[in-house]
Amino acid sequence: MEQHEHEQAVESNTDLCQQDEPTLEEKKEIYARALCRARMKMALYIHATVFVSVILLLIVINLLTTPGNLWVVWPFLGWGIGLLLHWFFSAKLAGIYENIKDKEIARQLELRKPQ
Repeated sequence: MEQHEHEQAVESNTDLCQQDEPTLEEKKEIYARALCRARMKMALYIHATVFVSVILLLIVINLLTTPGNLWVVWPFLGWGIGLLLHWFFSAKLAGIYENIKDKEIARQLELRKPQ
């Protein structure tokens, strides 16, 4: 009798382990979210790299042509604010957006369930 109970426990434990494995649909969803986040991060890195490169070029041009008038501050501030907003929207609001989207999808699916 003990052997049979042990086999059942092993089988139920195996079932629990298999339940932890994500389904194909869950894997696709995880992959899609990861791909989206990776693309957002890459876009931000490209934006930051171009920002630094262009601002450095503008600093050189500014210092070579009109060293007494530092006009490079204005493009730096304007574009810097844009880069800061890009970071904020891609890094901070992306998580908030996903939470809102998930809740709304769950709510809509709940409304469509037969009662």
